[in-house]
Amino acid sequence: MKRFLKHILFFSIGFVIIDKFFLPVLLVAPQLEVDNRLEQVINGKMNKEILIFGSSRGAQNIMASQIEDSLGRSTYNLSYQGSGITYHEFLLSTVLKFNKKPEIVLLTLDDPIAFVNKTKAVSFKYNRLYPLAKYKYINEELIDRGDRNWLSRYFVLSRLNTRNLRLWKKSFTPLDTIRSNGSIPIAIQKPDRDWLYVHPNEIHDFGGESVQKIEAFLNFQALCYDNGIDLILVFPPNFYPHDQEFEDHIKGLSSERILSFRYDTLDHRFKDSSYFYDESHLKWNGAIIFTDQLIAYLKENGY
Repeated sequence: MKRFLKHILFFSIGFVIIDKFFLPVLLVAPQLEVDNRLEQVINGKMNKEILIFGSSRGAQNIMASQIEDSLGRSTYNLSYQGSGITYHEFLLSTVLKFNKKPEIVLLTLDDPIAFVNKTKAVSFKYNRLYPLAKYKYINEELIDRGDRNWLSRYFVLSRLNTRNLRLWKKSFTPLDTIRSNGSIPIAIQKPDRDWLYVHPNEIHDFGGESVQKIEAFLNFQALCYDNGIDLILVFPPNFYPHDQEFEDHIKGLSSERILSFRYDTLDHRFKDSSYFYDESHLKWNGAIIFTDQLIAYLKENGY
């Protein structure tokens, strides 16, 4: 029995030593990332008057610097490519926990997949949390979401993800280069597109949407209301006719006090493929036009 206990003791000591050996990997991980926006948020460095939330349609279609220059109000784009409403809710609550609250929040909506139950196009961005697992707040969030277990509170190895083991400095590509104000405008056009200005033949199944995503959308609204933040829903253009049914559905889930902005559907430039990267995203020249329209709307409403 004593021998068995001795082996257990030696094994435990050895495991702890090996576990601590990986501590530098955990600590250096944030420094290897080029997208440090979430780390800025949890370090209290995101004190802006206007914040933009959304997926790639927010990141590529809205120029934060353009809004800041026109309105004279500090503006930052916290839209993440491939992110969904559950991530946006988490991000807004994190902003409010560690920073001064913004005065205005712009939330872009993804037509028609904003609340679709099973889609990989927009989801919770775990890959943005993994490099920041050294922070207790992030680790607890991963535990709460079932991505980590309680052991990660005590052991380094339990906090690590395979992404943490990529011990080289990441770099931007032409499709994800983040500007100083957080926006990610794209200058190129995706090849091999048909560029037919017709709406996809899809039948909306709003009844089959994710309950979790709808709850996140409602919680996002509540966070804004409870903190005295003006929330504006934003419907950017696609390279097909505007989906009024989707817009009406979103408004049906929204409080009456929430404003919404839709691009100018009569603007012929949004029917010109030279302003688009692909069917769902604008190029930088289209983003400038769309942001100008958004700025005009904000000015009209006293912002």
